Amino acid sequence: MDSKKMYEAVFGKSSSSSFSGQGRTLGTKAEDEEKKKARIAALEAEAARRRAQAGGGASGGGGAPSRGGLAPSGAAAAAAARLAAGAGGSSADDMRRQILAERERRRAAMLKEKEEREKALAAEDEDPAMAPLNDAVARVAAHADAEASASLLLRIVGNALNNPTEPKYRRVRLANPKIAAAVLDTDGGLVLLECSGFRLVFEDDGGEGDPRVMVLDADADPAPLSAAFRRLARLAPAAAAKFSQAAPAVTAPRPPDPAKPPAAGRNARAFTPAEVCAAAVTDLGDEYFQRTPEEIQAEMARKRAQRERDSVLTTKSWKDKNRFGWEGGDGPAGGGFDAGKPAVVRVRMPDGVVLQGDFGRREPAGAVREFVASALREPHRTFSLSFLGKPVTEDDEGGAAAKAAAEREQAKARGGKGAGYAAAGTVEGAGLFPSALVTLKWTDANTDGGKAALASALMASAEPLE
Repeated sequence: MDSKKMYEAVFGKSSSSSFSGQGRTLGTKAEDEEKKKARIAALEAEAARRRAQAGGGASGGGGAPSRGGLAPSGAAAAAAARLAAGAGGSSADDMRRQILAERERRRAAMLKEKEEREKALAAEDEDPAMAPLNDAVARVAAHADAEASASLLLRIVGNALNNPTEPKYRRVRLANPKIAAAVLDTDGGLVLLECSGFRLVFEDDGGEGDPRVMVLDADADPAPLSAAFRRLARLAPAAAAKFSQAAPAVTAPRPPDPAKPPAAGRNARAFTPAEVCAAAVTDLGDEYFQRTPEEIQAEMARKRAQRERDSVLTTKSWKDKNRFGWEGGDGPAGGGFDAGKPAVVRVRMPDGVVLQGDFGRREPAGAVREFVASALREPHRTFSLSFLGKPVTEDDEGGAAAKAAAEREQAKARGGKGAGYAAAGTVEGAGLFPSALVTLKWTDANTDGGKAALASALMASAEPLE
C-alpha cells in the first residue's frame, strides 16, 4: 500500500482540518500530528506483518519496510503499541475517573453530614428539656386555624432569629389584633414564645390597649429560637419558604455593645516607671534630630494625601466614619481603628506609676474616674483627670447622659442621627479612643503620707514600664 492510499485509508481525503465534524476539536496541532504518526506507524506495522505472513519470511527475516524503505522509529513503534493496546487516552480517562471519584466522595460526605444533622435533630426532639416546646407546638397544631397561627408565630420567631441586632424584632405588642389571635387566642401560642426565649412584661403607657409585650433580651440564646423555628416550619412550610435562609443552629456572634464595659472586664494593670531613662543620660548629637530625605518625602506625601481628602466635599459624619470605622471594621481613610475593640486608657499617677484599664468607646467618661477611684490606695481622696491639657469632664453626675440626650434631639430635628451621635460625654467623645494617656492630679492634701497611690493588690502585680 503506497503512502497516499494509506493516508486516505486512515484520515480520508479531507483530513487537513483538525475539526472532527461533531462540534469538537481533536486537540492541539502537536497532539494531532502525534496521533497521525502513531496511526500511520500502526498501519505500516500491520501491513508489514501481513506481507511477512504471505511471503513466508522471504523479505529478510520478516523486517517490515516503511515509507521510503526505512523501519519505523522506536518512538513511533511505542506509540503504535499504545494505540494498539487502546491506551492512547489513558491520562484523560484517569482524570475523568478521579473527577467522578471526587464527586462521589463529596456526595457521600454531604449525605453523612445530613444524616448526622437529622440524628441530632431527632435527639433534640427526644430531649426532656424540649418537652414544653414540643407540647406547645402540638397544641398549636391542634388549633382550628393552625396554619395561620403557625405562620404568624414563625414570622415572629424567624425575624428575631435572622435579625439579632434589630430591636424592633425583639418586641411583640400583644395589643395588635392579629398577633393577639395567634399568641393569646391560640392554645400554646404564648407558651411557645416563652419557650423560645421571649418573656412577658407589662408596659402601661396610659393608653387603652393591652399593656402586655413579649420581649426578647439582646443577649438571649438563639438555640431555643432555632428549635421553635424548625418545629413551626413543619406546620407552615409555605411561610418558612419565604425566609431567605433557614434558621441557623448557631448565629454569628453579636458585636460588643460599645456603651457597656468590655466582656473581658477592665483588665486592670499597673506599671512601674523605669528607674533611669536612657535618653536622660545619653548625649544625642544634632544629627539625631535631623530628618532624612526619605522621612521628609514621606511627610510631604502624607500631608498631600490629607489635603486631597479634605478638599473633597463630604459630610462630617462620612469623614468620622472613614476615620474611625464606625461600622465595626478598620477605617479605610486612615487611622485603621477597630471600633469593636475596647479603648485602652492609661492613667499616670503623681508617683510615676501608670494604671491601665479597658473601656467601651461609648461608655460614659465618668467610668474612667470610677475605675481610677476604685484602684486608689486612699479612695477618699479627690483628684482631677486631664488629657492633652484638657480636663476629662462629664463624671457620674449625669452630665454625659443629659448632653447625649440633647444631641439626640437636635439630630432628630435635622432628620437623622447626625455626626457624633450619642458621643457627648463618652470615652470616645473625650478623645480617649482607641488609646490615651491621662494625667491624674490630687486636688486635696488629705493623705496619710504614703508614697504609693495605687492599692497594694495592684502594686503587687505591677510590671516595669517598657
